[in-house]
Amino acid sequence: MKSVIIGAGKYGEVYLSYLKESGVDVIGFLDDDTTHANLIGGLPLLGKTDILPDLREKFGVEAIYCPLGNNELRVKFLQQAKALGYSIPNFIHPSVIMSPNVKLGEGIYILLGSNIMPFTEIEDCVMISMNVNVAHHNILKKGTFLSTGCNFGASIVAEENTYCGIGSTIMTGLHRLGKDCLIGAGAVVIKDVPDGAVMAGVPAKLIKYKPGYTPDGIL
Repeated sequence: MKSVIIGAGKYGEVYLSYLKESGVDVIGFLDDDTTHANLIGGLPLLGKTDILPDLREKFGVEAIYCPLGNNELRVKFLQQAKALGYSIPNFIHPSVIMSPNVKLGEGIYILLGSNIMPFTEIEDCVMISMNVNVAHHNILKKGTFLSTGCNFGASIVAEENTYCGIGSTIMTGLHRLGKDCLIGAGAVVIKDVPDGAVMAGVPAKLIKYKPGYTPDGIL
């Protein structure tokens, strides 16, 4: 099944390596940044994302991968690809340890050395990096990103587009990480996080709200 990766940066090149190791037939990249090289890992930059609707007819493409770290863009492009009739496969590295009763959506990427305990639900377009530990009975909603070395406790809902930075710890006992929140690298979160909140420190404290958010929610 011919595939294309959206995102021709360093992370896209890393995913190209993993996908090729897994036997995926990647034929090239799409990216709206025109400063990227014309060849990435030996494969061509086919064009900008506005040619997404034409990839099937021009190149026989059937599947789209989009390992972008930007949650909103990753969700946007994967949803667009799905609406156009492309497959948006999961990529789960062979070294991942995951219970068979974990519920998985589509367009999910989980990198090497991560552990996913039973009764967790991972919705569409979630991205989990290396050496992440996800405990049991969690819900990772659409567009969540857990960065390298994150430790994610039990029975927690990560709302859409949650971002947990490198080495952060989300303690068992809290219940919710708010939509579009950002947990800083190394932070230890011990209580619920509001929508749009930027948290940092040990224990994590509110630093600010992202533009468009207030203590009462979205403006």
